[in-house]
Amino acid sequence: MNIDYIQRTARKTLAITINDKGEVIVKAPKFMAEKDIFRFIQSKEKWINQKVTEIKQQNMINDDLFNYKCVLFCGKKYCVLRDKKAKEISIKNNYLIIKPLSTLKREVKQIEKFLKNECIEIVGQRLKYFSNIMQLEPQRVELSNSKRKWGTCDSEGVIAFNWRIIMLSPQLIDYVVVHELSHLMEMNHSPAFWAIVTAVLPNVKNLRNTLKNCNFILQQFRELPM
Repeated sequence: MNIDYIQRTARKTLAITINDKGEVIVKAPKFMAEKDIFRFIQSKEKWINQKVTEIKQQNMINDDLFNYKCVLFCGKKYCVLRDKKAKEISIKNNYLIIKPLSTLKREVKQIEKFLKNECIEIVGQRLKYFSNIMQLEPQRVELSNSKRKWGTCDSEGVIAFNWRIIMLSPQLIDYVVVHELSHLMEMNHSPAFWAIVTAVLPNVKNLRNTLKNCNFILQQFRELPM
């Protein structure tokens, strides 16, 4: 079992996290003995190996996304096709058709801009739809570039959606929208909060579990090619 990093801080307890690259990070109290740290690691060995394997398999399956050979849009994978006659990005059949540019980095930025514009349009429509149903309206809506969250709602009523939610399926997009709208009434994840979400989306438990398997999408368009 490979441990990639041990981070010592002023914390009082041990914790193990596995990032989206499958790297194992142990967070330990500053003065804890190494033998105690490794005893803890060994007790979690089965769980660590299982999670690392899951993440690395998922990354391998989606290698074409990280290499920008394909792009996710509304839950469907489209292969990138370059067409010199294309004036703007379009989707036809199973292809995302783009205008070829001088570098892959410029092409990727072109795709990112397209996805952000589509996010504003499509998520905006779903937000309006659910706002009418729930009789809730945010003060302002923004796009975010968060590495960990699909959306946030602050005490001022400002909702921010990670622009990558446009890569999720329509059902999951709706879940994120309803989730953040519900925070306008309950700024927590109490039973009262989940009751609000469930009243709109009865299959919320399945949606939550499905969304957890999509965290790799949050790492898309992070490391741009040279």
